[in-house]
Amino acid sequence: MPVSAKQLTLSNISTDFDKFYNQNQDNLLSLLDEFINISDFIPFSFYQNYYSKLGTKRDFSLESMLNAFILKNILSIPSIDLLITFLSISPSIRNFCGFLRVPHKSQFSRFKSEYLDDLNDLFHNLVDKTDDISKKINSFLSSILITDTTGFEAYVTENNPKFYQSELRKSKSYAKVFKENNPDSVFDVEKYAQGQMPKHSLSNPDAKLAYLNGHFGYFLKCILSTNALGLVRDVNFFDSNNTLSNDLRPQDVKDSFDAKSLIPALETHFQLHPNFSYKYFLGDAGFDADDNYAYLHKKDIMPIISINPRNSPDLPQPGFNEVGVPLCPNDSSLPMNFDGICKEKGRADRIKYLCPKVTKTTVNRKTTYILHCDNPCSPSKCGRTKNLTIHHNYRFNTSMPRDSIKWQKLYKLRTICERSISQIKNFVQIKTSKVRNTISLKSDILLACISQLIAFILIFRTGNSDKPLAIKTLIA
Repeated sequence: MPVSAKQLTLSNISTDFDKFYNQNQDNLLSLLDEFINISDFIPFSFYQNYYSKLGTKRDFSLESMLNAFILKNILSIPSIDLLITFLSISPSIRNFCGFLRVPHKSQFSRFKSEYLDDLNDLFHNLVDKTDDISKKINSFLSSILITDTTGFEAYVTENNPKFYQSELRKSKSYAKVFKENNPDSVFDVEKYAQGQMPKHSLSNPDAKLAYLNGHFGYFLKCILSTNALGLVRDVNFFDSNNTLSNDLRPQDVKDSFDAKSLIPALETHFQLHPNFSYKYFLGDAGFDADDNYAYLHKKDIMPIISINPRNSPDLPQPGFNEVGVPLCPNDSSLPMNFDGICKEKGRADRIKYLCPKVTKTTVNRKTTYILHCDNPCSPSKCGRTKNLTIHHNYRFNTSMPRDSIKWQKLYKLRTICERSISQIKNFVQIKTSKVRNTISLKSDILLACISQLIAFILIFRTGNSDKPLAIKTLIA
């Protein structure tokens, strides 16, 4: 018996879609319309810039454009094209946004590329507004700051897996030639292939090579902070060159980026919100650096940071004499030699000491180290070195012991930040996003954070604040 098939038309789809939203209107559109007035949160400077930019009357109001993007993120609509389709077939969505007609795709794109700074101001205004609400819900969780580094994968050719595979094939071919000429040497095929990858994308220099999320790629790197309720408190697009120099492993490169990015990000956060204060800071082992502990101690914030084993090499530790000079680990009668002050941007100055059995010379204008030790305690060609910072004891002498039950319970809350980052990426639909422009991608991220905070305010005002991140329940 033949199976009868019904031919669907655009009219059928439009009717079914409109019927679906009419059935669920009380769960989202009507709630937004009743409890949220986006104009209450928009800074006056945003109005000035938006309406003075064109010089004539706007076809679409600022509130309408922002409502469209907020609805797009809450519904996880992956593209502007699909958003325009929904606006075209659903009068309910058009009425909620305040559109008499549907904007063109280029108008949405220009909005993101022209008003990045204003979106940033709107986001931080919402951070101030939601801080008081989060304290009402749970003052303890709102006193915890959680920070993590992440990356938003850019839509560039270099992020195609075939790009790295081509470099890997070239590396394997070169390895055969290298082994023939150097039979006793060890050649790391993957390390060589990674070293040959360009440091940034050819089409977008802002997409830097980085080791994030367990693999190499070209990312727009940022450091994101939340409180223990999961509300985004700060998004800082921290720029740093992640190169594989000095024979660093990928994990070491990521740790270096994490350690250096924290202080600039927190400084920016506290400058924008000088009245904010936190009792605890939670971070993974990537933030385990002397400078970070000293900075948090100065801010009167208790660090809850896991010890990074890669920061503690399995080497014999030198002792110290009565004046604080480190001693040779194998012979305590030999003090190490002072080798000046190491100065590096973003880090505290460090005093460098060299192995007492090393001679430092200059050959062909290049510094060379000659080791005169029969039993070296380090595989390094220049022998054992020791760098001392003023606050180097903060790492181990923490205010709260790492083996205490309270420390372990607090550290488990760190995953809230990771879930919040996952939610932001789901809003942006980063896996399917084809945004090439850096400014537009940053605007998408800020709009996703704005949407999260608007949804949180909506959840609070509707009396469901026990689950502040349960945004999907609004459309259930």
